[in-house]
Amino acid sequence: MIANHLKFAFRNLVRTKTFSAINIGGLVVSLTAFILMALYIQNELSYDKFNTRAANIYRVVDDKQTNALMQHGAGSAGPMAPALLADFPQVKQAVRFINAESLVKYEDKLFEERNVFFADASVFNVFDLGMVNGDSQTALSTPMSVVITQKTATKYFGNTDALGKTLLLDGKGMRVTGVIKDVPANSHISFDILISMATAQQKDSGYDWLFSNWYSNNFWTYILLPDNYDANQLEARFDAFANRHKANTATTKHHYSLEKLTDIYLHSDREGQIGKTGSISSLYVFSAIAVFILLIACINFINLSTARAAERAKEVAVKKVNGVTRNQLVAQFFIESFLMTGLALVIAVFISLMLLPAFNQFAGKNIVFNFFTPVHLLALAGIWVVVGLLSGSYPAFILSGFNPITALKGNIKTSARSIFIRKGLVVFQFSISVILIISSIVVYTQLQYMQKHDLGFKPAQTMVINFEGDNTVKQQYRLIKSELMRLKGVKSVSASSNVPGATEPGGWSMDFAKRTGDTIHAELPIFLTDFTFMKQYNIPMVAGRGLSEQFAADTLESMIINETALRKLGFTNANEAIGVKVGMYPTDGRIIGVYKDFHFQSLQKPIEPLAIRVLPGNFRLFSVEMNTANVRQTVADIEKLWKDMVPQRPLEYSFLNERFNQQYNAEIKFGQLFALFTTLAITIACFGLFGLALFSVKQRTKEIGVRKVVGASVTQIAALISKDFVALVLVAILIASPIALFAMSKWIQSFAYRIELSWWIFVSGGAIAVVIAISTISYQAIKAAMANPVKSLRSE
Repeated sequence: MIANHLKFAFRNLVRTKTFSAINIGGLVVSLTAFILMALYIQNELSYDKFNTRAANIYRVVDDKQTNALMQHGAGSAGPMAPALLADFPQVKQAVRFINAESLVKYEDKLFEERNVFFADASVFNVFDLGMVNGDSQTALSTPMSVVITQKTATKYFGNTDALGKTLLLDGKGMRVTGVIKDVPANSHISFDILISMATAQQKDSGYDWLFSNWYSNNFWTYILLPDNYDANQLEARFDAFANRHKANTATTKHHYSLEKLTDIYLHSDREGQIGKTGSISSLYVFSAIAVFILLIACINFINLSTARAAERAKEVAVKKVNGVTRNQLVAQFFIESFLMTGLALVIAVFISLMLLPAFNQFAGKNIVFNFFTPVHLLALAGIWVVVGLLSGSYPAFILSGFNPITALKGNIKTSARSIFIRKGLVVFQFSISVILIISSIVVYTQLQYMQKHDLGFKPAQTMVINFEGDNTVKQQYRLIKSELMRLKGVKSVSASSNVPGATEPGGWSMDFAKRTGDTIHAELPIFLTDFTFMKQYNIPMVAGRGLSEQFAADTLESMIINETALRKLGFTNANEAIGVKVGMYPTDGRIIGVYKDFHFQSLQKPIEPLAIRVLPGNFRLFSVEMNTANVRQTVADIEKLWKDMVPQRPLEYSFLNERFNQQYNAEIKFGQLFALFTTLAITIACFGLFGLALFSVKQRTKEIGVRKVVGASVTQIAALISKDFVALVLVAILIASPIALFAMSKWIQSFAYRIELSWWIFVSGGAIAVVIAISTISYQAIKAAMANPVKSLRSE
């Protein structure tokens, strides 16, 4: 019986080529999109789960309240890890990381390495790092030792054994004591080189003071807890722990908590992350789109099947007269559905495999699809069954229920209920499409707004040169700066520790001695700059004066703050802040001016307090403003000058506007993926609309012929055919607009600076949907209107 059903299903597939092509085409597109989206979601959900002890690993984080300032940081203090191990027997292991990006040299090979960290020797007891060569128990136990990944070993040493070799990191010799496997792409921590924490603890390292300081959260601390231990029990004891170790003061309160390792990538939105993070809300959006894409394809199948009901009525009737039961007919229709779905799924799998490299590049991922694994085979089987059942259920039960006598007489008419359901499904399809179109417009407009918003400084034509860790450049920065200024295409040059859009500036502990006698303690982000920085960036003062070489004190103690810092510190006006002494490292300061707020971080965040002070020993960046004319030649001149003056370090640069906009890379990727799958969803909906228009024209052939005979024009007939479909799209717009308004209102709340959801966005979304619908229908409508009426009326 099943063989007969398959034979009939194949015959029907071949006999109704147009219907089959539309259905299979729509299913192929939707299943391909669903597979790629599912792989993306699976990859996002897999972060850090490769660690065998992932369920027991937590990161210690700190919510620090300093007077009116609240900081939600991913970092913690240097003494945290040893104190936890000493105080709580439940903490089995603890490991700390400190960022240590370095200029790395071996013989003639020289690279600026970003993914470099100091790490405790216990890192191997917490994380699965896969030691390839060396002893994990001793590899990071001594000063001046490093562990590198296989990729890094090949990069510097080729095929020779890296163990025992010496790398120069910022001019200091480090012995390679271990080689580990490359860190998986789905790890929120990405590193190429680990330096022993004992190196950072040496007195001449510049980091040694951090190991006894409870106020600076420069470390990322991870702990390992026992199996099945409730982490909430440990968290409940953290307040007493902070008091016991005098981390809390009269002005600063720390509230420590734990983040589960497998939650960090998708759920942590704290400041100062150690590595990349994703977005669980984006994942929810993509999951919904993936499901909707499949539903749209299933609806196409249902609608086209019911539209063909009259055509298949006689086939059903003949089979019933010949003794075929309704259950057997139901089985036949389901087999047809499963056959089409199966063919579409096989094609979709192969297309997905071919598109995966391009998709990886587009999404910035390294996703692998091996459909022979049990998990993927089971998932594909599940998709086949679900889509087959969804697509085939309605046609199977409706078509198999036809009365054979009525069908053989040709009196089968589409019921009002069937028409209502079909129209309802079309409205549902286009409601989803309109929601996605409006949402895409909002996402694009918000991204454009962020990229073009007035930042409060001049970002254009400014090259940022990184020389972090190079003491030679630091010592000669005045000479290098003056030589840069002599180049024809250079307008101005400044040196600083940070620039807008770079890594988050570190918070410095400060005590502000107000004239009222009160002392306010705060941790303010700080830029350390030279005297030309403010002028170059065109940041105006609103009170007091700026930093100037004319005043000797400006090199030693003077400091300026922004308007936000003024408000957060409780000053009633700018004049009240001028002259206030500030206790801080390395020497006390004094406020001499207040400058206008500017955006030094992403527009997702409100402008935060920021102090600026001159401390030349902490510079790590040059900002080089260039003339707009002949930028390429100026860049070439800078490259030549740098090579001559700084031969030990390759020129590493970026442009400020590009650097600032890199902060929105995650949002840009989200917008691109959203637009891609929105386009696919609309395309699939158009498959169905095209098919319905085709059958509508077929059913109304005689009516169209009569209208042409009595004088109807091509335009009138095309409008007649199109109006019903356009009406459904208009209903969809009315339903979709408030839903899109609600959803996008929620989405833009994550941005401190955001667009208004203006009426034009919704009108544009609706207009695009109408144009797409008319374009889809118009071919069939115009073709029918231009057909010879004699042919359609011949049978009458």
